[in-house]
Amino acid sequence: MSDGGIRVRFAPSPTGHLHIGGARTALFNWLYARKTGGSMVLRIEDTDAERSTEESRRDILEAMEWLGLDWDEGPGKDGPYGPYIQSARTVVYNTAVDKLLEEKRAYHCFCTPEEIDELRREALEQKKPVRYDGRCRRLPGDEVAARLADGIPHVVRFLLPEGVTRFRDVARGEFEIDNGELDDFVIRKSDGRPTYNFAAAVDDAGMQISHVIRGDDHLSNTPRQVQVYRALGHRVPKFVHLPMILGSDRSRLSKRHGATAVLEYRRMGYTPDGLVNYLALLGWSLDGKTEIFTRRALVDKFSLKRVSKNPAAFDQEKLDYINAEHFRRLEPLEKVTLIYDRLSAEGILPPDFAAEGWDNPAGGGVADPFRSEAARLGVIINVMGNRLRSVSEAPKRLAYFYKDDYQKSDEALKKHLAADDVSDRLTALADVLDAVEPFDRTGIESAVRNLSDTLKIKTGELIHPCRVALTGDEVSPDIFAVVHLLGRRKSVERLRATASKISG
Repeated sequence: MSDGGIRVRFAPSPTGHLHIGGARTALFNWLYARKTGGSMVLRIEDTDAERSTEESRRDILEAMEWLGLDWDEGPGKDGPYGPYIQSARTVVYNTAVDKLLEEKRAYHCFCTPEEIDELRREALEQKKPVRYDGRCRRLPGDEVAARLADGIPHVVRFLLPEGVTRFRDVARGEFEIDNGELDDFVIRKSDGRPTYNFAAAVDDAGMQISHVIRGDDHLSNTPRQVQVYRALGHRVPKFVHLPMILGSDRSRLSKRHGATAVLEYRRMGYTPDGLVNYLALLGWSLDGKTEIFTRRALVDKFSLKRVSKNPAAFDQEKLDYINAEHFRRLEPLEKVTLIYDRLSAEGILPPDFAAEGWDNPAGGGVADPFRSEAARLGVIINVMGNRLRSVSEAPKRLAYFYKDDYQKSDEALKKHLAADDVSDRLTALADVLDAVEPFDRTGIESAVRNLSDTLKIKTGELIHPCRVALTGDEVSPDIFAVVHLLGRRKSVERLRATASKISG
């Protein structure tokens, strides 16, 4: 098989997007390779020519790159066992088929699709397992040669020996399957292309794969592939079949349970580290209680022996919680960049809405050190603290800093702006803020508290309506910081507009 080094592979079919299940498989392979100092191979299995597309291949590569699951050999990274795309390996498969035919481990089958359908129908009527009966095994050699010479369409079938097939799963233990439960499966189709079970086994052997880590939906394929390894004289790799991922209703995970494509999670604003952390918990656990892991910690702690045998349930709330923890831990510049890009993409950053004093500090005084909108956004994010749990929340939660048509809470408006004297208080607050110098958080807080003393009211009786007038809600970060970040002109403008609307 190999010289003792660990070699794993992720082998997606480019027939659609990379989904959560495939990403989990890629992650477990990547973790094991990085943990052991082994090699990660990315192989594109495009034997399904009708459904395979270049767009899907690009999507898979982009999703893996976004997740940070780099590979050592594969597309874009040549290695000693390429090519790493099955459609470019036809000669390899035909050489292996010829070897099996020569050694009488495979045979040509000329049964028509109609004959195969009839076999299937008879088996179903008799309530027997649907298996090929091996009738072409018994064709004389000269008849086979004549049919081949006449160009009669045919497939090549593997001649399954009698006895049992044994293999070991690292997580599940020993398996033994009676070969009588299988049949002589096709290894090359009538169009000359290899079948999945044959191509996968030939490639795993040829690429020196030591561990095949994949979903447990492949368990039924494993006995056939084991037979191919042995017939071609290769040592059988170790297997790890990962548990199925179920939806919250315990049915197989699908689109009805929410987004399942990896790049859809990127579009929704999830962090790659948050998604990787969560995917690692779908079928693996360190101690049954630790949930938050850095990527480095996952590599350090990962073990195939701790892979579960039981199905894993996809829990959207846990994903959101884990993602929020990783979002909170992002470096400030990275967090600002992600949010700035999201706000820009959704048109939340109009060029004419920059608060004064940030891009162009007013002359005559001490220039504000936050000279750019990105710097201002960094302060906004810092003020928001844990209220902002993901990039996807940014457009809604930060809109009032940049737009006048932000969402407003009807409940907050009724609760804090309905009293008769609110209009006068907001007007007085606008007048006070218009005169604050310097216009910073300390000056703003002092002015608001002094006004509440002058009006002989509690400071909260000014703060609550002010918050609703400026943000549209009764909950926000520190209101004095909000006023500072909005800027004098925009804060005074909103306070006066709200006061006028109430009085009118």
